[in-house]
Amino acid sequence: MTSDLIVEAGAVVTMDPQERVLSPGWLAIRDGVIADIGQGTAPRSPGGTHLKAPDAIALPGLVNAHTHLFQTFIRDLYDGLPFTEWLAAIYHVGAAMDAEDWRASATLGAAEGVLAGVTTVIDHQFLQRGTAWSEAIIDGVLGVGIRLGLARTAMDTGALAPPEMLEDEATALSAIDTLLEAHRPQIAAHMLRILGGGNTPGVSASGALTTASARHARLRGIGLSVHVAEAREVVDAVRDATGIDGVVRWLDGLGALQPGMIAAHSVHLAADEIAILARRGVAVAHNPVSNLYLGDGIAPTADLLDAGVIVALGTDGASSNGSQDPWENLKAAVLVSRVRGGGSRWLTPRDGLRMATINGARALGMEHLTGSLEVGKRADVVIVDAGHTAHSVGTHDPVSHLVYTARAADVRTVLVDGRRVVDDRRLVAVDESDLLEDARRRARDLAERLRPSP
Repeated sequence: MTSDLIVEAGAVVTMDPQERVLSPGWLAIRDGVIADIGQGTAPRSPGGTHLKAPDAIALPGLVNAHTHLFQTFIRDLYDGLPFTEWLAAIYHVGAAMDAEDWRASATLGAAEGVLAGVTTVIDHQFLQRGTAWSEAIIDGVLGVGIRLGLARTAMDTGALAPPEMLEDEATALSAIDTLLEAHRPQIAAHMLRILGGGNTPGVSASGALTTASARHARLRGIGLSVHVAEAREVVDAVRDATGIDGVVRWLDGLGALQPGMIAAHSVHLAADEIAILARRGVAVAHNPVSNLYLGDGIAPTADLLDAGVIVALGTDGASSNGSQDPWENLKAAVLVSRVRGGGSRWLTPRDGLRMATINGARALGMEHLTGSLEVGKRADVVIVDAGHTAHSVGTHDPVSHLVYTARAADVRTVLVDGRRVVDDRRLVAVDESDLLEDARRRARDLAERLRPSP
């Protein structure tokens, strides 16, 4: 066999339709694509490279299905605020940032993610200045070498957002068209997806903007990302304004729910709303750590999965999490299902890993390219150490180990399109020391600008 690279691992967790675990296993990669996969001894590849990891687990690249990368500069700055006050503070951060801040914060967040095994991230952007900040995010994330779903969402209403951050429908949709045209090469190379959406329907996005965004997405063949029923206050706001008890019920009545939409959070849902999401083909991005951090509640993930809804995992922004660590969220997602109550079943480790990989790819419409290790898919692969640190000795079930035991620090190597973007725990495309020095300075300067005047 002639291949560019053969990965040999103690176990290969494929997340393919059969969810095979090959122990030991191997992958042959040619021109960025998985050319073959198997169990046992790997074939030799004349002229190729062998990446040998007999004490490690290989798995698909993780997908962070919902975050706000600009918040990497404001970790813990607004800790302890009630949801509405916290949200108002977050809305004002963007006005204090320039394009270089947006680029640097996105680079930092993408770097943190890929060092932990994230090969695809969906950044839900809701603070806008034309397309300048979107361009900065795209430049920052793609510069790290991972795939980006940029949700260029909009706000047109609400008392919390600064007036200069509000847009009309025409302005918001025109900006998306500009991005689609400007980034045809990156989109064609499957490194970028552009999504639209009203930021938080019922709070910062009107029904008119939400439906216009959905109609525009259908015409352009792109996805949507919206915040749905994250906090009880959102449900209350929709009921007070419309008389309809339930954000999903209201959106469905507007005709705004459709395949390709990602409903981030979806914490406060009635049983019929879960059925509506399933019927409309809407995916959910579950953000367990953020929901706990803000006291929002525990999303009905098991009920959503059992109804046939695609549920993916997100970290949310660092201001409501503290980090961009997918492993914390993966473990939390499985464990919080055990305390939700109400008759919901417990999630299994396989449920959790599915949410962190193939379901994230499905939510973004990229399941034919990534999310699992299968012949013909792009080689987005993570190598995780197992067995030579105190916390990882005693690995018997690779899937359970990944969910309950693995940490970001265990990630040794990350491939995107078969290229090493993390090698021996170091970034390949970005100088990490320079990145951190610049980020520290910018974070300090931003915090100073945000500090209230005496």
